[in-house]
Amino acid sequence: MTCKVGDVLDKHRQSETTIDSDPIEFLRENWEVAGQPGAEHYAAAASIFRTYQLVSSAFDRALKPSRLNRTTYHLMATLFVSENMTRPLGQLGKTLMVHPTTVTLVIDQLEKRKLVRRAPHPTDRRTTLATLTPAGEKLVTTASVALAEVNFGLPDTSEGIARRLTTTLRRVRASLGDIE
Repeated sequence: MTCKVGDVLDKHRQSETTIDSDPIEFLRENWEVAGQPGAEHYAAAASIFRTYQLVSSAFDRALKPSRLNRTTYHLMATLFVSENMTRPLGQLGKTLMVHPTTVTLVIDQLEKRKLVRRAPHPTDRRTTLATLTPAGEKLVTTASVALAEVNFGLPDTSEGIARRLTTTLRRVRASLGDIE
């Protein structure tokens, strides 16, 4: 079934949902009215994209005083929770889902600021390790406190809802092959 744009708009005008009141519900309803397939999945994907943008903006605002961006923060946070605050550069790329070149550039930036140091792996000369310095540890802790103050970009989200959201998204990530 196909609809003309005018027909969709006419049918939508009867709905109380507007693009200003809830852009995702507006899209879902009109996708369905237009006879397009997978309205619920389309709305779910659009909701993930929109949420990502909103959470990213909150992260950026909270990280600005620390002069960190999301990638540098996530890299440093990964080091912070790793054994001896150290991780091979290749593993950082896989964890952060970024190209090895990006890891190298980020490590270069953090090394210039004396937040991270590089060292050869003690038993595998092909591997380079990144280690968080004491200054890096202090900065990532400060940035984490700032992020925690805004619930990591999820304001008014209880721990229970956050846990359920993580569980649900873990299932989605598993179906996409993100979890071994």
